[in-house]
Amino acid sequence: MAKKFNVYCNNVDKTWYDSSNIVYTECIDNDNEPKTLKVVFSNGTQYQYNNVNVNDYLLLRESQSQGKSLNRLIKEKKYDYVKLENADLNSIEEELFFRSKNGFYIENNETGFEIKNNKDESVFKISKQLDNECFEMVNDILKSVGIITKIV
Repeated sequence: MAKKFNVYCNNVDKTWYDSSNIVYTECIDNDNEPKTLKVVFSNGTQYQYNNVNVNDYLLLRESQSQGKSLNRLIKEKKYDYVKLENADLNSIEEELFFRSKNGFYIENNETGFEIKNNKDESVFKISKQLDNECFEMVNDILKSVGIITKIV
């Protein structure tokens, strides 16, 4: 199967592929509404398809060949689309590495300090912002025990 990794969080289904044509898709999944599908190609070109039937998206995501399925399930059905600005393939690969290695996001701002897992679920939260020294210490401790962190 061409699917490398998939994560669903905050009503967005993100999928990375081992494909010569399509490297990544992102499907906005608002309940009881047609889906918005972003497709990123191996050269960085990206398109957004609107009002996509959820079954067409799921068949695309789970198929052996995303390129053939995109043609059959999305293009041939003439979904409305728009060409977007080229994607940053390095950031897409970085996110894949981070999420697939169970990284944690750490955030420290005026609303407080929070740690979220790779599915954007809160695992620790306090309503106080940490001072810079304490924040760096927490980040260093997490890294010292093998946890990959990303400051947001």
